[in-house]
Amino acid sequence: MTQRRDTRLTRREFITAAAATVVIAGCAPLSGGSTSIARRPGAFTTTTPVVVGGDATVPPSLLERIAGAISGHGGVSVTYTLASLIPPPDLFVTFGATPKGYKTGATVASTTWALVSHPRVPVESVTRAQAQALLDGATGDWSVVGAPYSVPVRRFSLAGLPTPAGVSLAGATSMSSLSALLDALRSTPGAVAALPTEAADWSVHHLGVDGFFPTQGRGSGAGLGTLSLRLYVSDELAKQGADPAKIGANAGAALASGQQTLDLVAVGDIMLGRGVLNQMTAHNDFRFPYRAIKSELDAGDVRVANLECMVTDLVQPPSDPYTFTFICPTKGYDGLSYAGFNILTLANNHSNGEGQVVFNDMRSQLTKRGFLPCGGGDNLAQAAAPAIAEAKGMRVAILSYDNIMPQGPFATENSWGLAPIDVNRLPSDIAAARQKADLVIPYFHWGIEYTNDPTTYQQSVARAAIDAGADMVLGNHPHWTQGIERYKGKLIIYSMGNFVFDQDWSEATMEGMLLHLYWRGGTLASVRFVPTKDVSRCAPKVMTPAEAVGVFSRMWTGTDELASGRYGP
Repeated sequence: MTQRRDTRLTRREFITAAAATVVIAGCAPLSGGSTSIARRPGAFTTTTPVVVGGDATVPPSLLERIAGAISGHGGVSVTYTLASLIPPPDLFVTFGATPKGYKTGATVASTTWALVSHPRVPVESVTRAQAQALLDGATGDWSVVGAPYSVPVRRFSLAGLPTPAGVSLAGATSMSSLSALLDALRSTPGAVAALPTEAADWSVHHLGVDGFFPTQGRGSGAGLGTLSLRLYVSDELAKQGADPAKIGANAGAALASGQQTLDLVAVGDIMLGRGVLNQMTAHNDFRFPYRAIKSELDAGDVRVANLECMVTDLVQPPSDPYTFTFICPTKGYDGLSYAGFNILTLANNHSNGEGQVVFNDMRSQLTKRGFLPCGGGDNLAQAAAPAIAEAKGMRVAILSYDNIMPQGPFATENSWGLAPIDVNRLPSDIAAARQKADLVIPYFHWGIEYTNDPTTYQQSVARAAIDAGADMVLGNHPHWTQGIERYKGKLIIYSMGNFVFDQDWSEATMEGMLLHLYWRGGTLASVRFVPTKDVSRCAPKVMTPAEAVGVFSRMWTGTDELASGRYGP
């Protein structure tokens, strides 16, 4: 059991407060402020909470996980973390040097180095030799390691943190805290640093080293190498026989290597009618749209897309090449199954135009084939219910809502249709989904077509969702990729652009962004943006860095415009 406190207390005050306010199941009652250590013959044990602290090399979230992991080990029954190091904690953990005032310590776990950079560095992976050259200053421009244009390298480091083997950080800008370092990485074009895997979050770019991406749980190899986590015990506990190796025996479970990483793949609009249907029919292959992108989809554990059409045999597809009635026969389900989609959102402006019978037929067919549809139903409660998929021991809830006038109706309490965006209802929907799932993510259909910039309305809805407890926000409809936003540490994706669509009249409408969202528990550890381009009017393929300059430019331009206060019309 762990608890984080920000108030500076003496240890006696802390123990007294804990005894008065905390009931710990299975533990002896806390005595009235006593800090004494009870010792059984031949064994070290405590009858009072033990305070765990750490230095700047250990992220606060990791410190709390470590405290929880070591509870019940080596004679320590209950642990707490405090923001203050005054008085010095009973147990001290660090990736760095021996802390002052502590003599007895042991290596209790190890982690991998993560190579991270400014979010817009257009490089996916480097060799170990290239990584060393980037970090020690031998390489001064990202174009040397594969960037399609010149980006000067800016090196940063974290004070107190050792360096990877074979790397010299002389001349790097040293930051005193992890938060300051992450801020520098986010705000300095071309920035690069090496951090413990647990210290880097989704807001910076994670590079592979020889194809090994430790923060994303993919690839294998030595990467940049490992660094040790050490646990120290106070002199008081050492005199009582505390053994740091025994206390920290389970600390490795708190590190990235001790946790599963869930890869949630999200894409934008899939439209299987009109020109896309013509292409699938011409190739006599309803799997054709996904063949070039299948390996990227297969890498995910859960796959989410917006199905912006009607898939049914109850209505004939229109012959008009300019129709806005998007219908595909049920052969289209074969392609969706082949692609491996789990959750399909239906709250959009093209999914229910042929009436309730056709819409319910599609929902029924999707369910029978193992898909999880959401966003529509026989009433509002059904339409607003989440689709929940499970993988890697985690349950992912997707909520689907539409803000673009649909061809059919919006749902009401007593009538069928699609779930509308309703900021007053969002908190209760998210809270209900939270009771059933570990991750809760709304997927909104919103915005202005063919624009870089989200609107003020989109931003207000997205932020309301985060405020209500959503883990992040997904969105689509504009047919272009749009800017992204970081709000209260959470990621907002306003538009991923087209995924499978026949809008081939411009580069922007043929391009989209496939997302790999790497979750470690409830934490979004890393994001990988994979730019795609539709070829043959319907088949997305992964773009090379040189090909992707335009789509990334639109995304980052929209991001900057949003941050500066510019919004869509």
